[in-house]
Amino acid sequence: MTLEEGRTYYLRENVTGAENEECSFRFRFGEREAEFFFDVTDGEIISPFQEDNEDIWQGDAVEVFLSPDGDLTRYYELEVSPFGVRFWGEVTFAGGEKTLKKLPPPFGAEATRTKDGYAVQIKLPLAAMQGYDRRAVVLNAFRLDKKADGRQELYALNPTECTTFHKPEYFLKTWMKDF
Repeated sequence: MTLEEGRTYYLRENVTGAENEECSFRFRFGEREAEFFFDVTDGEIISPFQEDNEDIWQGDAVEVFLSPDGDLTRYYELEVSPFGVRFWGEVTFAGGEKTLKKLPPPFGAEATRTKDGYAVQIKLPLAAMQGYDRRAVVLNAFRLDKKADGRQELYALNPTECTTFHKPEYFLKTWMKDF
């Protein structure tokens, strides 16, 4: 599947791939920045984090993993909590081992409460992505839904069919309109 810029997609349950319409996602790449939009239905928001680069994936959050040049051994992980707390890291794979390097988030994020949950808009400067090539970008989008009983449900644009999102072979090619 090739992702089309501006089109709305719904994330699916990550392990089974079951359809789910509780989180929509769309994206846009401009001349200077990439924008990512999530709209989430969630009646029970759980996210105790208050500082950027805390381990916000342990609560409710939305995420984009993207390789700016199509190299699946190196990609960026960006996350935003329902309260606008941000996470940014560079992930590398070498010899079958994953390494995550936390970095100061170079992107802006706006999170707002909605009647049924929350919405997140992310603005990522293209200059923040080393090796950015508009024709080669691949990505996947995710949602983490923490439950009061401690469970965490996982949703993905392209499900990885397991309990982790760090499967770059599931990243999708993007199709972007010309400026």
